[in-house]
Amino acid sequence: MRLHLDNEVTALTVESIPALAQERAGSELWRDDAGSLVWLQFGAAVEEVRRQCVEAGVEAGQIVVTSGESTLEALAWLFGVAATGAVVAPLRRERLGEIQAWKEFIEIGWEVRDGRIFRVLAGTASEVAAGLLGELRRRRHPGLIVATGGTTGAAKLVLHDLTALLATVPLKNGPARRTLPLMRFDHIGGLDMAWRALAGQQILVAPPAELSARAVAETIARHRVEVLPATPSFLNLLLLAGVQDTHDLSSLRIVPYGAEPMPATLLARLRTTFPAVEFVQRFGTSETGALPVREAGSGLRLRDDQTEFEWKIVGDELWVRSPSRALGYLSGETTGFESSGWYRTGDLAEQTPDGTIRVLGRRQELINIGGEKVLPGEVESVLLEHPFVEDCRVGAEPNAVLGQIVIAEVVWSGPEVDALLVKRILHSFASPLLARHKLPAVVRLVDGLETTRNLKKSRSIST
Repeated sequence: MRLHLDNEVTALTVESIPALAQERAGSELWRDDAGSLVWLQFGAAVEEVRRQCVEAGVEAGQIVVTSGESTLEALAWLFGVAATGAVVAPLRRERLGEIQAWKEFIEIGWEVRDGRIFRVLAGTASEVAAGLLGELRRRRHPGLIVATGGTTGAAKLVLHDLTALLATVPLKNGPARRTLPLMRFDHIGGLDMAWRALAGQQILVAPPAELSARAVAETIARHRVEVLPATPSFLNLLLLAGVQDTHDLSSLRIVPYGAEPMPATLLARLRTTFPAVEFVQRFGTSETGALPVREAGSGLRLRDDQTEFEWKIVGDELWVRSPSRALGYLSGETTGFESSGWYRTGDLAEQTPDGTIRVLGRRQELINIGGEKVLPGEVESVLLEHPFVEDCRVGAEPNAVLGQIVIAEVVWSGPEVDALLVKRILHSFASPLLARHKLPAVVRLVDGLETTRNLKKSRSIST
């Protein structure tokens, strides 16, 4: 028996996919260089995955590792596996080696390879993991595992109740805009973008295999992409590559940005370069999902008109209570999760005179200069105002006297000079805008700044 959508169904659910596929049957859903696929084909693919899982013997609460690539097949496996009540763990090919570390905390039941599901049964669930997975089974809800924080150490395995996470994604009727997903589907930002596109009847355009500025620009021009969710770092790469002068990007209408701070100078340059584009700020964490924000000229601010979300500041740190908060870390850590339902985000924040919350930056990135605190994003934003600074990254180095000093890596487009002279130029430029202890003690000239696998600026300073 099929679920028929009615006025009571207002948010995306795993169970609503078959009904959506019937109602939107011939509507285009996916587009790539080989052609396009419609909703009815997606619905059939989800049902085929569910059938495979049932026949294989997948049970509710078991963990299934699926593809985390930005493909329609990956989304079909996510929803098809979830339809059995199992826990989906999407991973990209280059990250499959991480599974070995996962086995210390969880038992992996199944793995998807080449469009088929295989029994694995590897690893042992810790007491913490068994308790969290048991809570999902008691709720009779499917789950989602997102691995986060693995660039500087062992990844944290975040377990979500997928039903609760999707309940914050409203179904919408509107124009079928063409959306290009750049973040992969094993990242909470990429997943959130994907299922909001599904809920809003968007058309997903296959991203290029190589996420270079030129390849992305060619895809935008070829498929007349209208919505480009991206990180500020990648948007800066687009500007530096000058693709707006070599490719027709006139189709762009909306650019949701997030996953890292947006420097005010970069946002101003983007708005000047793309005057017809609306730039929309997004904010969230792997542990809470997307959170409501409002546009403001002075940085990221949380909206105060969403009754289902709460936030407060405790010791300069932002705490959030969200209906989509994860159940916890399968990897055993408890940092951040309060028994009262609050999540300690690790973001520094302040309350503004109008009562809203302004997010300042990550506590873990705070630089301590002899007791004086420095946020890298604040310094980067000022340095980026200099006309010869194309990009920069600010971090810390140990110092025997002060504890730490400020280091800046700078992509310099001005006259060919040495790093010492660039430091003097930047000090003269930034002194009226930054306190003395915030000025970089060391400046290094670099050809470019690498990004992480999720297209964010890497925070690792070269040594």
